[in-house]
Amino acid sequence: MKKRLIYVDFIRILAMLLVVLAHSCASILGAGKHNLNWQIASGAVVISEVAVPLFFMISGAMLLNSDRTYSLKYLFLHRLPRIVIPFLVWSVISAFANSAINTNPPINPWDSIVNIFHQPVLVAYWFVYPLIMLYLLSPLLKGMVDRISDNLLTYGLILWFIFVILLPDISQTLPKPWNDYFSGYFMGKIVVSQSIGYFLLGYRLTRERHRRVDPWINSLFILILFYLNVWVSFLAQSKRFSYLHIVSTIVLPITIILIYTTFRSFEPHLHNWFAKVVEVIAPLTYGVYLLHGIVIFMVEKYLVHFTHYWQTFGITTAICLAVIFILHSIPLVRRIFT
Repeated sequence: MKKRLIYVDFIRILAMLLVVLAHSCASILGAGKHNLNWQIASGAVVISEVAVPLFFMISGAMLLNSDRTYSLKYLFLHRLPRIVIPFLVWSVISAFANSAINTNPPINPWDSIVNIFHQPVLVAYWFVYPLIMLYLLSPLLKGMVDRISDNLLTYGLILWFIFVILLPDISQTLPKPWNDYFSGYFMGKIVVSQSIGYFLLGYRLTRERHRRVDPWINSLFILILFYLNVWVSFLAQSKRFSYLHIVSTIVLPITIILIYTTFRSFEPHLHNWFAKVVEVIAPLTYGVYLLHGIVIFMVEKYLVHFTHYWQTFGITTAICLAVIFILHSIPLVRRIFT
């Protein structure tokens, strides 16, 4: 049996927790009362922005380093069903649960189910759509990265950052007429998603095998960048300083790279007990992700007021882990729900 990469599993768990935290804060942020509680929730959401890119990165690192990725048979019989079947099952469950919980205005669950190809049943499920496309593209991307040098892949990632992340953000952030100068001519645009860049970035970082990383210095830089990003996000809420959002656009990928390389550098030094805990929780993360949205609705409706988002986060995480752990323990059920 192939040894699990504990740092990848831990990143998966961390990203899952940050996603649950961000969605636990959604209701209070939507209320729009800019008090201290709101500001803390807003800061937590800013920090959690690293979660989804990290998910895409570890997916790229795992898929593009596997020889099985070349097999279309393996893709369609094993990999895609593990993503698609639980997604469809929980989408149907969430559609009916959402209809039962949110009765004003009434929601027709069948409308959500029928339109699932066009839009997710829950907003939180948006992540699955680009993930499925990346799985479908993975044999082609595997063929590409196996035949190019590190320098060429780095060159491609630099182009991705400039033209897919940086320039569009500058164009949207700067006031007129300055933003028009950074908006590319539409006939010259090649459609490339942010997700595919992070997918390739995760793989690219696995090819850095000889560069030494000091995890403690990296951790210090991560904390500094988190602080900077939160501080900038508060300033950028004012129209006067909205252009500072560009700083966050630059800081976010750097923070994500530091997080990834830092956890990777800890791999040889992790205790066995920690590795065992991570190995138990990591397989549950996808199921927790699919379940957490509807659990948050239920917790906020029946147990905790939405302003107590830390309690919502803790209760939701505990419920989701318990439910998915039980489902994952049943062999015939785990393929359907987890």
